[in-house]
Amino acid sequence: MKEISSEERELRWIRILLTIVAIPVVVLIFRTLKSIFIPLVFAIFLSFVFSPLIRYLRKRKVHISITMTLMLIIIILLMIASTMLLTAAANSLVTGFPRYQTNLMIRVESLISGFEGLSARFDLAMGDYLKYDIVQLLSPGSFSISRALSGVMTTTVGVSWNFVLIIIFLMFIVAQDGAMNLRLNKVLNPADQQRTKLMLSNIQLQIQKYLLTKTIISLCTAVVGMVLMMLYGVDFVLVCGILLFIMNFIPNIGSIIASGVPILICFLQSGLDIRTIMFSILIVATQMLFGNVLEPKIQGERLNLSPIMVLVSLIFWGWVWGIVGMVLAVPITSAINIMLIQIDEKNLISAIISS
Repeated sequence: MKEISSEERELRWIRILLTIVAIPVVVLIFRTLKSIFIPLVFAIFLSFVFSPLIRYLRKRKVHISITMTLMLIIIILLMIASTMLLTAAANSLVTGFPRYQTNLMIRVESLISGFEGLSARFDLAMGDYLKYDIVQLLSPGSFSISRALSGVMTTTVGVSWNFVLIIIFLMFIVAQDGAMNLRLNKVLNPADQQRTKLMLSNIQLQIQKYLLTKTIISLCTAVVGMVLMMLYGVDFVLVCGILLFIMNFIPNIGSIIASGVPILICFLQSGLDIRTIMFSILIVATQMLFGNVLEPKIQGERLNLSPIMVLVSLIFWGWVWGIVGMVLAVPITSAINIMLIQIDEKNLISAIISS
């Protein structure tokens, strides 16, 4: 066995220390410049989504300008359709939800009164501050559910209109696709070229499969949730369907959180009766079935990520980039894992990340 010299050992420790110092700096840069990096990451993922179309048109000898124009038309049409849908949902929420605020105050006061009676029966001390704080919080002058929820929808609409930078990045990525291969051929030897192309191909394939599966699962989750709402006569079917679809892109917890909105609406409509209980059980069970049972079985083998690392990446990227980071957490972590495997199949980090 070849012994490691003191110089090699020293260089190894220097690389480790530099990596430890560089990671917080890189994270800080990502967090500070998220307004640039988030559109860039979305553009890269969109280039992966459009890559089958790009390859097909390239084989047909279609000029790159025509390909970019076609992609631009598709993206604009999708953005217009989604923005119109979100705007319609936000308007219906703003106009229809204020009447539920009074019902919410009544329901909350009833629950507090019931809790006070229960505490008195068991001789538990409970002051009036809880009731005062909650009633004050829910009073129309200090809080508006419609304003809060419509603010979330408006933010979503605003993000959807911030696609100009994404399109600019996407056009540059597509235009430089062929030039990138030429540059790689100039600076890398044949073995490194093959390894790099294999790595990029694997990342592209993984993200394509992830996005396709996630979109199908999210759509099924939203459709089933909307069907349950119509069967039980719960209002705001469109709004809740959009929330279920979007939030399901946040792994593990997104769909469960989104299911709380239709449950709250059902509670405000009929109170805590058997109808609300059955609806709550069905919609939560449906979200858990799709999000925590079916999806891991479909995605598990493809992503090769351990469940704990999915949760850790969800927390980390959520801290760095907020809700958008939660949506991008799994594909980013999967891409990092593929790059680490290509660099060294037996590296410790990849062994921890992989399932």
